[in-house]
Amino acid sequence: MPEKTDHDLLIEIHTVLLGTDGHTGVAKQVERNTKAITKLWIAIVFITSSVGGGIYGIIEILKGI
Repeated sequence: MPEKTDHDLLIEIHTVLLGTDGHTGVAKQVERNTKAITKLWIAIVFITSSVGGGIYGIIEILKGI
């Protein structure tokens, strides 16, 4: 089997990173995953603050009794 030239290797790397023929590459997949992780963190912060505020309210009510 003949060895691949530098040009062939660069074409393969380019194809993997950017994708081809409708297939997404690694760069696009990383971008999607980053957006999903950001949305997940926002949801976690929102849920945590909601639960934390609810617990704080319950404690304040119990202190008033």
